[in-house]
Amino acid sequence: MKGKKLVSLSMAAVMCAGGLAVYGGQEVKADDKVSVVVATNWGEGDSKYDYFYPVFQKFQEENADTMDITLQTYSTEDYKTKIKTQTASGDLPDVFTYWGGGMMKDMVDAGLLLNVDDYFADSESVTKEDFDDGAFDYYIAGDGNVYGIPIESTRGVLLANKTLFEQYNLEYPTTYDELLEVGKVFNENGIIPMAIGSNGGTPSEFFYSELYNQYEGGADEIAALASGGNFNTDNAVKVADTLLDMIDNKLFPEDTMANGGWSASLQLYTDGKAAMTYTYPWMYESIPDDIQECSDIIPIPQMPGATIDPATIETGFTVYGFMINKASYEDPEKHDAILKVCDMLASDELTESLTESGMIPCKKVEVNKDSQKLIMQKTLDYAADKTLVQVHYTTMPSAEAITMMDSSLDELFINALTGQEFVDKVQAVLDKDK
Repeated sequence: MKGKKLVSLSMAAVMCAGGLAVYGGQEVKADDKVSVVVATNWGEGDSKYDYFYPVFQKFQEENADTMDITLQTYSTEDYKTKIKTQTASGDLPDVFTYWGGGMMKDMVDAGLLLNVDDYFADSESVTKEDFDDGAFDYYIAGDGNVYGIPIESTRGVLLANKTLFEQYNLEYPTTYDELLEVGKVFNENGIIPMAIGSNGGTPSEFFYSELYNQYEGGADEIAALASGGNFNTDNAVKVADTLLDMIDNKLFPEDTMANGGWSASLQLYTDGKAAMTYTYPWMYESIPDDIQECSDIIPIPQMPGATIDPATIETGFTVYGFMINKASYEDPEKHDAILKVCDMLASDELTESLTESGMIPCKKVEVNKDSQKLIMQKTLDYAADKTLVQVHYTTMPSAEAITMMDSSLDELFINALTGQEFVDKVQAVLDKDK
């Protein structure tokens, strides 16, 4: 959805005797409505809107007359631009969904966000223990405090077209040498072995992290980036060089830029032009039923010199949640109203509703697998016994570092950089940040 959609909704609180309502310990006239702005990129056209909005609307109906809430929805890129502008002016929405990691750094540095421990201390319906272990890691800032409440988790998967493997009498590869042999057969028959490109760093950035986690110390190095760790490591260069070798062996599409981005990479696979692809559940709406049926989720083959068995790990991380405007929350006239909105956003009811969109929840709720798409059922089954590991996207300490990694991966994938040159470009931004 382009632009923003404003929906003004009347919200109610329980009136006290004498026509007064209590907010933040202060009495105000019942006809003095509290204004709250909630912002999100879950607008019409987003897969989550149809599951979010009914719960939001029900919340409005159950709270009749004492709060005016303005719901602002934006397309994703418009939203990022809007929040960046509001951060600069110090005028963020009262409550808003957003990304953590480097994406929130400017807001944290400016002191605009509430430490979520303050919210949990006040809430009578939601606790930190209601969420999965590690769910808050994405929202831990350099000062060690948490500034976001996680909603959505995700998992990276390598999909393999079972029909194509059977057609050419091939087994799923488990090692790099086996992958090269499989790649030769598919290339000889006009099939792209792996539909993975790089356009704006997708899906290459996440695939890079998958390979990185196979190497000894890799998971610790990724985690350390959030608190000032270095990107220029032996593992970083090794993974970049391995990607270049994969490109030289024609495992990826010839034009990695045109076939990069989540949609274009997946399209090659769903069209039957590629035997494997790497993707995330946010793309599952684009996988036709027949392709879901013939797709298996398999471990990424073990890379040269790797010591961690890829069949035992899977990238899994918080990808989205909501934040609270510190000044608004500490405003006595707004405090109780904002607390109530946050309780709704963190509620089991909303979480369970959003799982119907294919979302993997961060909160500990029962997920009805039978109501999910077949590919999501396969994803949940595959993830059941895996150790979850992080990706660079969630630990890079600034948006600038993420942007440099993405653009440099685009260059790496067209053979315009060596592995060391790629690593040096990212490290230079980290050094500047320090």
